[in-house]
Amino acid sequence: MRILKTTFTNIKTNKQLFFASVGTITIALSILGLFLFVYINLNSVLSFWNNQVQLIVYLEDGISEGPKKQLENIFSTHTEIASFDFVSRERAWDNFQSMFSEKSTFIKGMGFNPLPASYNLAIKESSDRLAFIQNLAKKLSDHEGVESVEYGEDWINRFETFMILMRVFLFALGALLCLGAVFIIANTVKLSVLSRKDEIDLMLLIGGTPGFIKIPFFLEGIFHGLLGAFVSLGLMKGIHLYLVNQFQGSLESFGRGMEFQFISPPFIGLIVLVSIFVGWLGSFLSLQQFLGVYKKT
Repeated sequence: MRILKTTFTNIKTNKQLFFASVGTITIALSILGLFLFVYINLNSVLSFWNNQVQLIVYLEDGISEGPKKQLENIFSTHTEIASFDFVSRERAWDNFQSMFSEKSTFIKGMGFNPLPASYNLAIKESSDRLAFIQNLAKKLSDHEGVESVEYGEDWINRFETFMILMRVFLFALGALLCLGAVFIIANTVKLSVLSRKDEIDLMLLIGGTPGFIKIPFFLEGIFHGLLGAFVSLGLMKGIHLYLVNQFQGSLESFGRGMEFQFISPPFIGLIVLVSIFVGWLGSFLSLQQFLGVYKKT
């Protein structure tokens, strides 16, 4: 109880420094949290689009029934294929015209149908789904009567590469922001120690242990980090609610079932733990300079 009282007395004595420290941590964690928020939602979009991935097998004009039956047999033998749909040239052309109805006069004036027949394959979701699609696409591209096979491989690979770079950037940014927060807290606690230097010297002279003296300052640093984490999470939740309120409808029109994702509980816990550690580390570094390294804690 006395230790907590001492901790809050230290905070009261250095109010401006306390708020500056908490504000710095809040800003640092908010920046990191916003990038994490963007990463989570981009990853959600990738997962959504990945679930919508279809393998499209375009057929050569004039393909006979034999090769078509062979293709359908291949589709039926793979349990990873959820369903397949044959799209004739006429159906493909009708779909194309309906998509560009505003320019249908120009399209109808073309006088020919340039679109090939195709099979649209829906692939079941699995951990090795992309590898299966790649292998199947390679196998089908050499089959008789197949003109080409498409499934957006280049786009998916580019997006996944971008997400890997985003993940590396997040770790680097997080490390830099945490380092800055450590120095801010260290300086705050250092000033708090300086303001009570005579009192600390007296406590050491009358037999006060270094561990007993350190604890209030450790708690002060931890409190800095904890409060900064809660404030930053509150700000991020406010941004999340604003985006949901303003743009959720637009997102659902883009992809049914999609929604803005907030930071998941494990990441929230990680942010809080990292913030607490940053607060403790700042206090530890500051106290080491003034009290030295003690074996007793």
